[in-house]
Amino acid sequence: MLSDDTPAYGDPYGEPAHPVTPQPAARGGYGADVLWALVTAAVIGVLGLGLGLLWHALAPELPLRMAELGTERGLVYISGEPEELAAAEGWFVLLGLGFGVLVAVLAWVLLPSRRGPIQLAGVLVGAVIAGWVAWYLGHHIGLAEYERLKTSAPVDSIVHRPPDLRAIKELDFFPYAVGGTLLIPAFGAVVSYALMAAWSRWPSLRREEDEDTYADDGYDDHPLDSPR
Repeated sequence: MLSDDTPAYGDPYGEPAHPVTPQPAARGGYGADVLWALVTAAVIGVLGLGLGLLWHALAPELPLRMAELGTERGLVYISGEPEELAAAEGWFVLLGLGFGVLVAVLAWVLLPSRRGPIQLAGVLVGAVIAGWVAWYLGHHIGLAEYERLKTSAPVDSIVHRPPDLRAIKELDFFPYAVGGTLLIPAFGAVVSYALMAAWSRWPSLRREEDEDTYADDGYDDHPLDSPR
């Protein structure tokens, strides 16, 4: 017969004597998660300016030659297959992929209490915005001078066009189509975030919540070698 101070372990084949008590959502709830996701998206979008400056600095400009085209003048490629086109795309892919990995890791490390699908959505939206911002800034630096030389440069002179991406297409209902290479930063961010979530030891991805949830399960208060 058990004494009054003997711990109750319950039926080993039934319900546990000390069930886990579900804890509330993260501090501030889902509203705070959404707010932080919007802030994250905005910050990542602004960081796209730095990505654009770096891409413009590393990607080569495309040299074009002013030539007589019948009764008109126009710019033509110097070579049949300019390597500068592929180089601009390649640099954007490499820099954009690294950028996506970096912002995903920063969001994961700096905001551990906001981890989850809502934070991932904020990172994704921010990376998409950053890709577009990076292309727009990197391409438009020096574009005005290029447009001027398109009409005023003498024949046989060389005009350098700022780096550009072939994935960009002008549309009637929106200035540019977002797709192709522009989505590389978002791809890198989503894959990196998913890998960190898959390797996390915490079911909710938030250490504080899981520690609070399992700290009161009762088994720590009644070790297995307690008297029966």
